[in-house]
Amino acid sequence: MLRANFFLKFFKNKKNSSHKIVQYNSNKNFAIQDQINIEIIDINQKISENSKSLVEAQIVKLRSTFPRSNNFIKQLGKNVYKKKLEDSIHWHQTQLKELYLRRRELEINLEKLKGTFWLNQIKRFIRIILIGVLIFLSLLIFLSSFMIVIYLLPFLILIFLGYLISTKRY
Repeated sequence: MLRANFFLKFFKNKKNSSHKIVQYNSNKNFAIQDQINIEIIDINQKISENSKSLVEAQIVKLRSTFPRSNNFIKQLGKNVYKKKLEDSIHWHQTQLKELYLRRRELEINLEKLKGTFWLNQIKRFIRIILIGVLIFLSLLIFLSSFMIVIYLLPFLILIFLGYLISTKRY
């Protein structure tokens, strides 16, 4: 009887007899979302500035690659600044990568706060699958059309030879 009573108490559904008022503080959640949005906007501005600087550095490198004159002093200047330009370009690229990664982390945190993380993950997964299927189908179509051209090559040669023979004047 004791065991049966223990199991009855253990497995019996208990109703929540608590009548306490629970306060939900959503302002804290919204404050964190606003803060993350502000950080994302700031990172987007940094990304645009860094991208502009990278493009300018690439343009300067392109211009220095094709000099207008073969002056000795300009050649020395080109060699001196070439290393600095490459360092600058490399620095801007690493900064862009870090900014993109940081923005991605913030977006994931924001999605988790809003409760849309798994829905967006499923959308990304489906998008990757669709891109893979499209690439596979395009490769399949390209290869099959290439094989069709190879198999039709003798017929195309016969048609071309027939045309040449028919247009030959005696």
